[in-house]
Amino acid sequence: MDIKELKLKTVDDAVTEIKDGMIVGIGTGSTIELLLPKIAALLNDGTQITGVCTSNKTALIAKELGIKIVDVNDVDYIDVAIDGADEFDSDLNLIKGGGGALFREKVIDDMAERFVVIADETKFVDYLGQTFKLPVEVDKFNWLLVSKKITKDTQAVVSRRNVEDIPFVTDNGNYILDVELLPHTNPYEMHEYLIHLTGVLETGYFLDVTDRVIVGTKEGVKILDKE
Repeated sequence: MDIKELKLKTVDDAVTEIKDGMIVGIGTGSTIELLLPKIAALLNDGTQITGVCTSNKTALIAKELGIKIVDVNDVDYIDVAIDGADEFDSDLNLIKGGGGALFREKVIDDMAERFVVIADETKFVDYLGQTFKLPVEVDKFNWLLVSKKITKDTQAVVSRRNVEDIPFVTDNGNYILDVELLPHTNPYEMHEYLIHLTGVLETGYFLDVTDRVIVGTKEGVKILDKE
């Protein structure tokens, strides 16, 4: 069973989180792109929802499917946010930002009454940073200085994200630094260190915010809820 099939297993369960009249935070990434047609199908059954998207790409796809999308500043709350993850651990803490939308994802997830993550079993790790680098969104002005400081202070290997040798630029106009964490790095301490560096907008740590992870496995869908 390939990764796409594992992701597809989670989509139907994720859709059941959405009820008529809800304001829904819609994430970014390949798993969410599989979810969007399912959300659009709800509209055909008479369910009315309003979406708030974490990236311009998601918003474009959602609008093409007929989903009503509004700006985050046009709503005071979000009923449920649904997104993917690059890693999750046994405490349902996450690393996110592989799609470069980590700041907007964090804004929307923080607004949500309920935050639901859909992922395949390959994303489960013993500790955050085990298989995926930590994305950190930084200002273009001093990105190299920030990168060097992180390496000096933490011994982590840091690289600016490029796509086909061109620097990746977020929807906010910033760069992404990918930080290769040392094994068993304390996520709380590392986040606190990074977030106070001048030039850092946000980190890809999502700590103590997840209510449910819907996991696609070879044996079927598993539901992990916050204790």
